[in-house]
Amino acid sequence: MRKLNRGEAAIVFTFWTMVAGTAVMLVWGWQALAATDWAALPAIVWVTLAYVTVAATAMTFFLLQYAALRLPAAKVMAYTYLVPAWVILWELAVHGAAPPALVLPGVALTCLALALLLKD
Repeated sequence: MRKLNRGEAAIVFTFWTMVAGTAVMLVWGWQALAATDWAALPAIVWVTLAYVTVAATAMTFFLLQYAALRLPAAKVMAYTYLVPAWVILWELAVHGAAPPALVLPGVALTCLALALLLKD
């Protein structure tokens, strides 16, 4: 991040990250996009798309890029490892569904990696 940044704000960097990601996804998924009847989609699909693109993706990119310009790389990587943990906690809070036992070793390894990365 620091090598690629030329003084622009994190919001500008986030915008161009989103534009590049959209371009890659358009190239990769153009057939499925062309085959979709967009007018027939229910409103909940549009709300979900808006949430996933703006709230989840753009805010995550913005926060990680903002942090990458101000924190050491190891700390940013450690905080990046927290994203799946937040998803698990969100799933637990909203649906009350705990992850399967097969996921627990991965959670433990993530916690270990996080502790090692945050260690001074």
